[in-house]
Amino acid sequence: MGYDMYLVRSPEGEDAAYEAASRSFDVAVDHRDGLDLPHYHPDYQAAQAQVTRAYDAMEATRTTHFYLTTWAMSECRAVMDHFGMLVAAQPPDRPAPETYGAAPGEAVLAPMGDAAPVQVQRYRKALEERLSWAPPQPEGIAAHKLGGDEGWTVTPGEIHAALAAYEASRATDPALLSEVIEDADWWPGWIDYLKHAARHGGFRTYGPP
Repeated sequence: MGYDMYLVRSPEGEDAAYEAASRSFDVAVDHRDGLDLPHYHPDYQAAQAQVTRAYDAMEATRTTHFYLTTWAMSECRAVMDHFGMLVAAQPPDRPAPETYGAAPGEAVLAPMGDAAPVQVQRYRKALEERLSWAPPQPEGIAAHKLGGDEGWTVTPGEIHAALAAYEASRATDPALLSEVIEDADWWPGWIDYLKHAARHGGFRTYGPP
């Protein structure tokens, strides 16, 4: 269990690169499995090494995704709060399907996109607006967006504000920053991901219910 973050907009060419790398990984796996050899056999071990290389190459193309365990996200929120990167913000109330003329079951079962009834499309648009809501001039990332399983959207404006707060405050507490980097090896990658996300429409967060 943990938290999965996904860019709102994939970098150009990344989806195609990931698909190509996935095919190479599948070929490596099929070759290994087709050997019908014991795990200790040199040929099997060589094939397994190729599977590992293909997997690493596949994952290296996937910059849209960032993962933190539940514990790591708890630490992440605490550190971000210390550096002034999080703010308390109250999102709008969750819209009700009935307000838009849609039945609750209809809103869940209707097809996606333009194939859905107009009233369902209006409801889904209102729901997305709520999930991506941010103050006109955000001072950081709304803390509630880094929790729960609703798929909150962290906007580029929120990210820029959080990074600005981080740059302004980290120099005042270098000892803590050194401790964070030593104990949480994912922190530099998280900061890089925030910068990456700010250039690609922000990111959505999906965590445990």
